[in-house]
Amino acid sequence: MINRHVLRQYATKSILTLLILLLVISSIMPASAARSDEVLVEYFYEDGCLKCQQTSPVIDSVIGRLESINYTSQNVATSYSIMKGYGVYTVPAIVINKSTVIAYSDYDGDDVLLESLLIEAIENAPVIPANGTLPLAKNVDGSVTSFKLSPLIVLITGLLAGFNPCLLAVMAFLASVTISSNGGKKEMLVVIGGFCAGIFTTYMIFGISFLKAVTIFPGSRDSITLFMTVLIGVLGIWHIYDAYHLKCHSRSTFKTPGSIVSFMDSIHGKNALALSFFAGGLFSLVKAPCVGAVYLSILDMLIARTNLLEGAVYLFLYNFGVVLPVLGLGVFLAFGMSPETIMQFREKRRSGIRFVTGVVLLLLALLLYFNVI
Repeated sequence: MINRHVLRQYATKSILTLLILLLVISSIMPASAARSDEVLVEYFYEDGCLKCQQTSPVIDSVIGRLESINYTSQNVATSYSIMKGYGVYTVPAIVINKSTVIAYSDYDGDDVLLESLLIEAIENAPVIPANGTLPLAKNVDGSVTSFKLSPLIVLITGLLAGFNPCLLAVMAFLASVTISSNGGKKEMLVVIGGFCAGIFTTYMIFGISFLKAVTIFPGSRDSITLFMTVLIGVLGIWHIYDAYHLKCHSRSTFKTPGSIVSFMDSIHGKNALALSFFAGGLFSLVKAPCVGAVYLSILDMLIARTNLLEGAVYLFLYNFGVVLPVLGLGVFLAFGMSPETIMQFREKRRSGIRFVTGVVLLLLALLLYFNVI
């Protein structure tokens, strides 16, 4: 009798335990199902961005009408790395389920089109990858998001910019001055090293100050980007015209003031390092249309794609790429290469180099204007 009573109690407890487990599981399953049906919408914006101010009410309206939406809005000042992880570099931007991107260029200020694109993207949202690895986000038209800068691309661009007729001319001139003043290899290397350091430092200070200003006044970003894009296009046209002018008149429209030439002519002796450093900085400013046009293109791309620290790293790589060919040329000059050889090469090739540079600048201006890069 006792054993039967014990068995009955055990069976009752087992049934109760099973019922409780079933209740717990049934309560969890709808919640998990709801979560799996939930669509993640991430909106990236920036304070002071007029386009973002126009976009936000449309997003709020759509999100308010739909169910099962996990909506977050994130300021790029603190969430830039997240946005960049999706392959997105400009605001405003909307990312659905970590995969589909709606960029401003997709609707170009058309609120009705934005609403339609957002609803369609939510209704057809892909499943969020379960393994945590994310493919590069795609635009609503299926194309991969905008061009991504890389350290290697920036360095190569700097190297190409370093092979510049203006830089070649000034390096040959400095070498001639050093030789005529009976300076040896050591003094020539000091002069060239100081000159390159002046160029590098000037471009770094200008670039970081520029990026910092854009960070402090984010509302000015669009205006600055448009101004720089137009300026790059104008410089491209100027380079092409200069190539034509060189062909017809054998002289460039990028002239170096006589005062700068006289100053460089005095670079020798004990103060050679300081004077050459100052000359490099001065040269960077005076000859900015000739030397700095590609640099403006890099700055324009960095405005929308990097924070201040990352932008400084890219600027360092670009500026290092610019001065590296000049340093290499300086070493060859110090160890026997004739300045006349460089001048002959420059005179023979500078029209072609100028034309190619102009075409590249015009292409960059167009690509920047249409948000391709």
